[in-house]
Amino acid sequence: MADAASFIDHKRNNKRASFVILAGVFALLFVVANVIVGIFGGYSKQECGVATRDIYGRISQDCQSSFNFNGAVLVLTVLFVLGYLLLAWLFSASAALSMAKARPADGPEFSELRNIVEQMAIAAGIPVPSVFVVDDPAPNAFATGRNPKHAAITVTTGLLAVMSPRELRGVIAHETGHIVNRDIAVTTLAVLAVGAIAVIAQIGIRIGFFSGGRRNEAAGAMMLVGIVLYLIAVPAGMLLRAALSRKREGMADATAVELTREPGGIRSALEKLEADTTVISSPSAASAHLWIESPLERGGSEGIQGAFGRLMDTHPPLAERIAILRAIEGLDPEGRGPNDPPLSSAFS
Repeated sequence: MADAASFIDHKRNNKRASFVILAGVFALLFVVANVIVGIFGGYSKQECGVATRDIYGRISQDCQSSFNFNGAVLVLTVLFVLGYLLLAWLFSASAALSMAKARPADGPEFSELRNIVEQMAIAAGIPVPSVFVVDDPAPNAFATGRNPKHAAITVTTGLLAVMSPRELRGVIAHETGHIVNRDIAVTTLAVLAVGAIAVIAQIGIRIGFFSGGRRNEAAGAMMLVGIVLYLIAVPAGMLLRAALSRKREGMADATAVELTREPGGIRSALEKLEADTTVISSPSAASAHLWIESPLERGGSEGIQGAFGRLMDTHPPLAERIAILRAIEGLDPEGRGPNDPPLSSAFS
């Protein structure tokens, strides 16, 4: 019971940390957007002295720019950013399914899969999500959708081939946990915010470059700030996004245990995923955070490069997640097994 209590505390701490990190991502986005607006003169005013004429008849005027806070510009910037996030968020689910080449799991061979999804949805008290399948030998799964009423769970054919019904329940419970905890909306918004930071920085660089012929000093400043934003703000946003995704994975594991009433299913499933070395044939970095295991190629770099790669990873190491689940079962955190034999016939 003590282990179970600590697991729930782990979930609660992850939830608090997630909202702090998400707030940091949004704050970074709004700062970047307003810096670019400021460069383009949104928060400045120009004061000019009396025009004078020299002996050759040329008119000159001394003008100086100074900072001038403009509430209307701030509101418009906020509305523009929020509008972008809203529109992108509304279409994020269909985009993720399209990138994964998912198809509806409508055939009789997927009846057991649909039954398990329905069971977990009932246990979680949410509408039954749509069920999709991806024809890929790599075992993996993900959930998507902006809220529990508009959600979908997708699994690969490779997952169905290696999991037992108990392990599949654990995986589906994990993905249901993402839906219940609103992880999909939270992490998707974080990804969109980081993408917006990159786009804003690129716009600053390009506008500065192409306007260089007319206003060299201003163009140089635009390019410099855009480059600085791209070198600092984008990596910072990616780090925050990755940290957020890692926190949500731990929460989903905890929810899976709550829904199935046993840690053995999801633990055994994760051990099989850890032992499997295949990756999704057409992975996308934009949707990597959605999968139960990163669909990208696993890196084995050591030293500084390896440490930086782990910071950018959207998933905590499977070994860490497995160790927590094994402790709940009273098993050696460093050990492996027992694992269920695959019962592919159950899904055919």
